[in-house]
Amino acid sequence: MSPSMFDDLDATPSGAMEAIDSRTLRLSAHPLTEEELQGLIRYQEAFLARVEGPSGGPEAVADAHQAGLEASGLDVKRVELGTVLLRAYCGQRWTARRLRTRLVELEAQADAASAEKAAKARTELRRIEDLEPLARRHGQESLELLAPHEEHLVALHARMQRALTRA
Repeated sequence: MSPSMFDDLDATPSGAMEAIDSRTLRLSAHPLTEEELQGLIRYQEAFLARVEGPSGGPEAVADAHQAGLEASGLDVKRVELGTVLLRAYCGQRWTARRLRTRLVELEAQADAASAEKAAKARTELRRIEDLEPLARRHGQESLELLAPHEEHLVALHARMQRALTRA
């Protein structure tokens, strides 16, 4: 039997509130399936095919969304629920990658300011790489489903962010 989602409640005041908030949100979270994940990937790929390139822009976003929905085979509610999870997971993974790259750059420098920044970056990296809060919010099973697809998902995430901020 799997442990209760309430077993690891942090007793510190701020940790307790974060844990309670996560657990409350977890009760409403939809567990992701492999079929839905594949549909979400198809959604993003179809969306990007419409908004990337010279004909992209604000007017193309609605058309891209509709094309993505059709390609996904999912209803709009499943796409929106899945997108929340993908953005949280991929945003965290993308940030960790960027921070690791920056840490390597800082460690290559020999000055005291870089050493101090590297120490702060290591601390932040440990915090960002902790997937426990995300698992409390979305479920460990959903994160385990995403992990083997991380490279592709993070690449799609970066492209989606560029497309949506450009539109």
